[in-house]
Amino acid sequence: MFSLSSLVSLSFAVTLATALSIPRNNANYTPRDALETRQGASDPASFTWVRRFAAIGDSYSAGIGSGEQLGGLFHNFNDWTCSRYDLSYPMMMRQYVGASIESFQYPACTGDQTWQIFNQINSLQGNLDLVTLTAGGNDLCLVDIIKDCIVLAFYDEATCNAILQKAEENLQNIMRNNIKEMLLALDSKMASNGIVVYNSYAQFFNTNDEKCATDQDWGLFPWVGYTWLGIRSTPLPLTIARRQRFNTLTAGLNDLIREVVHDVADEVNYKIGFSNWDPWPSEGVDGQMCSPASSGAYPDRRQPDLLFFKPDTRKTFFRSPLPFKKRDDDDDDNLHLEHPNGTTTMTEPPLSDPSLEEIDPILAARLRTLHHPPPPPDTDSHGINRAIYRTSLWHSPNPRAAALHMLNPRAPAVPGCPSDSHSWLPSLGALLPDFFGRIFHPNELGHNAIASFAIAKTMDLRAGVLGAAPEVCEVGEEFSCWRGGGRAAFVTADRADANLKDFCAGVEGPGGGYTHWRRSKVYHEGTPDEMEFILDGGEVDVVNREECVEAFTKVVHGCDAGDSDNPMNWKFGGRWKKGEYTYDLSPRRNRNLMTAPNGQCKGKYKFLFSDFEMYGAGFSSWDWGQETLLPQSKGCLGLGVSKWHWEYFDQPDANGMEWKVTFRTPVFVSNRCYRNNKVVSSVGGDTHGCGGDSGA
Repeated sequence: MFSLSSLVSLSFAVTLATALSIPRNNANYTPRDALETRQGASDPASFTWVRRFAAIGDSYSAGIGSGEQLGGLFHNFNDWTCSRYDLSYPMMMRQYVGASIESFQYPACTGDQTWQIFNQINSLQGNLDLVTLTAGGNDLCLVDIIKDCIVLAFYDEATCNAILQKAEENLQNIMRNNIKEMLLALDSKMASNGIVVYNSYAQFFNTNDEKCATDQDWGLFPWVGYTWLGIRSTPLPLTIARRQRFNTLTAGLNDLIREVVHDVADEVNYKIGFSNWDPWPSEGVDGQMCSPASSGAYPDRRQPDLLFFKPDTRKTFFRSPLPFKKRDDDDDDNLHLEHPNGTTTMTEPPLSDPSLEEIDPILAARLRTLHHPPPPPDTDSHGINRAIYRTSLWHSPNPRAAALHMLNPRAPAVPGCPSDSHSWLPSLGALLPDFFGRIFHPNELGHNAIASFAIAKTMDLRAGVLGAAPEVCEVGEEFSCWRGGGRAAFVTADRADANLKDFCAGVEGPGGGYTHWRRSKVYHEGTPDEMEFILDGGEVDVVNREECVEAFTKVVHGCDAGDSDNPMNWKFGGRWKKGEYTYDLSPRRNRNLMTAPNGQCKGKYKFLFSDFEMYGAGFSSWDWGQETLLPQSKGCLGLGVSKWHWEYFDQPDANGMEWKVTFRTPVFVSNRCYRNNKVVSSVGGDTHGCGGDSGA
């Protein structure tokens, strides 16, 4: 459930977002401050108290790509090198606050991690009335995830998984202290009754269907083919499972920030609040990437509320991010290539796609240097240098950061991401202009949303300073089911029932008057029955366990009543917003909708034993067979089962199977246990017998 106190509701955010659509470079623009002054200093909605304002943080605060770049190579160099833009959310807030601002400090810098933002804080001139920040994403190796998992995924999936694992370790091990040290460092910089607003990140991806994986190409250079690099021919597909892992990482960071903000509030003299705009892209508008409505274009007239920059991901015979761009012309089968010198219509594919050598020979040379340095001593069997994932930089802070930490033990730790390397070889991100660097960052609409929620949170905090009671939006009930819209994820009914009881029995609220919190738990990860239970709290700080069970029971069983095409009683999940709580069950694996369990079995006689290979779908979909097939097999055989190896597929195979198991048994057991379907039927499955020569 999404609830905000004091002037914050989705409708208010829409109104405020409209108010923040400020024209640039308009000499006739009347500052909002004129109205604020007339409202008086006792009104929480008045910002005349803001005289000294600072915006710190990473690329979200700098606003890379949003509007026009501040500074240049030969003037305001720091603005230029940090990729600060005039339609970032701090610049929008500055416009909104108006002429009362006497000092605006803007050290936010694209790429900065928390230890660098800690240094930003130390460089601030003090007595600040208002500080906004977004910080922490780069500590989770965001640059490397975007590069090696999505847009420049030249390596294999293991490389992507290694980076994601490092990000998850950083979230678990260093982020809490890093965030706290930043906020404690701000204490000496704030004026009496000063306010700090810590802004959230937002989950990038819609996970309703597989179009992003099957119908779109997320590689930045599809026209190069990658094969000339000798590394990889196609980028990693953005499967639902991969998108969910990215989203879970973002949600986990937001949860941690929220917790630290709450914990540190009693240790500092300023007022601090967490501004969470994360629900807006998914619930307020259709603002996430991979929306079922999207054509893959950017900008996309089918998805006008998209809140992030993205590449054009449509699959075509020719797609280039520079200098050409395919026009979003849905009713014309011809290809229109927009070029600075005019538009050319092509009715046939060119004889050959241009190579990167032809389009940008300098970038091609740099990429060759990047991916083909002199062979280091520790390359893998494919000749790919993975040394960066085994260095001390990867596993621990680098020497410079360690020295900094020893000199100042309150400084945050450096996360040690691959892109933190300070070797002579420049990172690929450093070679690419902001046109590429802005990808996966909020666009102008996204910054508009962040600014809207940040201003609303500032009003809440100001109401606390003034001793005024903030207005609270009344929230009614809203029930949504996930089935439909191309979403094909579902789970087994009895597993959903068991898990909801476990979740509600163990989940805890924050207590202590702490509001706007979130708890989640993933069950049966890596299996077709993978599911996530999420409980969001509004203006309450405890869990109503009885209501939790009642609500999740309705979510589990209230979305498929009377479905004649669902004889196996699959559960598709949904969300129930009830008062101050939101109860969300999200199945996380797309599957083929089955009306009956299905499987295949084949045995092979090996003299003293038999080897079996079995496939299945619609049964044993959560336990790797450990509580279903394996004990039933042992019970039927009366003898041992050995060499048990179970594998769940990321998606159903060509025959619709979801898993495969191989195992070995003594001879002369197939007829009484497998060919008659006895073992499989005892766990609710069906392999239609078991063929092959298994020694009976």
